[in-house]
Amino acid sequence: MGRAATLAVAAALLASLFGPVRTLGQGNPPRPALGPSRRAVEIAVPANEEDEALLGRPVALAFDGGRLYVADALDCAVKVFSKDGRFLKSFGRKGSAPGELSFPSGVCVAGEAVAVADKFNLRIQLFDKEGRASGGFRVPFAPDRVLAPAAGRLLVTGNPTGRLAGERLLHVYDLSGRLEWEGLEARSSSDPVLDAFRNMILVCPGEEGDFYVVFRSGERVIRRFAGSGRFLGEIAVDERHAVPSVDMPLGRRTLRLSGFCWAASRDQGVFFLSAPEAVAGKDLGPGRAVSVIGSNGRLQDVIELPCAVHRFVVAGGRMFAIDDEGALRIFEVRS
Repeated sequence: MGRAATLAVAAALLASLFGPVRTLGQGNPPRPALGPSRRAVEIAVPANEEDEALLGRPVALAFDGGRLYVADALDCAVKVFSKDGRFLKSFGRKGSAPGELSFPSGVCVAGEAVAVADKFNLRIQLFDKEGRASGGFRVPFAPDRVLAPAAGRLLVTGNPTGRLAGERLLHVYDLSGRLEWEGLEARSSSDPVLDAFRNMILVCPGEEGDFYVVFRSGERVIRRFAGSGRFLGEIAVDERHAVPSVDMPLGRRTLRLSGFCWAASRDQGVFFLSAPEAVAGKDLGPGRAVSVIGSNGRLQDVIELPCAVHRFVVAGGRMFAIDDEGALRIFEVRS
């Protein structure tokens, strides 16, 4: 692997987590006073005794057709569960041959195929629903997430280091690997560590072949794009979506960052955004509170979960989440 690819991979790893920071003030901001209208009721996940069912480092989730797909970066596999959490199967293994994976960091369902962002192999792999390799293509960067916003298209995100001018965060390919569009220029400065933080994004599919982009730190906006990549506008997020401010040490200086969103999903026309929380007065970590944001950007509700969650996907009123221990948790979101 060349130096540029190595840097991209290193930045991608860094971008998968918030690093150590020192919190300002007294910690987390107060929650807004809202009358509760939604709550999360936990559904017990059945005991899965198979070794393959154990999650090593689950980093991405996708739900489609009653099945939950979990990209497990440590086991280099995609693990499939029912909507009730029952283990169904696992496919993929460590390696670089077709059907093998090296740090799978993203997964989605694209029609009859399952697409996987095969980060360290610098490619997107396609599998059928039974887990058999069915194709794929290489990309000139370490892919982070993959999404199928429209039929025949895959959106692939990266984690640029900011070292190269004109790097893009979003790339749209057809299923054969032909690049159709790329955009959303990466933020660039003289500090690649800073840029790794500033360029972390979350992507949510829409209902009309579109998709939405949220920066994990900084701007309080949600950007909307057509499946082709055309920019459609942005939504300003309600100031009541409470986020902590932090002071991040950068050598001899510090930089104040606002940890806007730790994880995000969209379901039935509303956004679910979890804000990071101050941990032990010095770090940022995943939070328990999930803001429900309407399509106009207004805060509708705050759902308090019984545990902090690193990532989640909401589908059909059900939240599939990964907790601090790397375990699968399922919640019914009820009004």
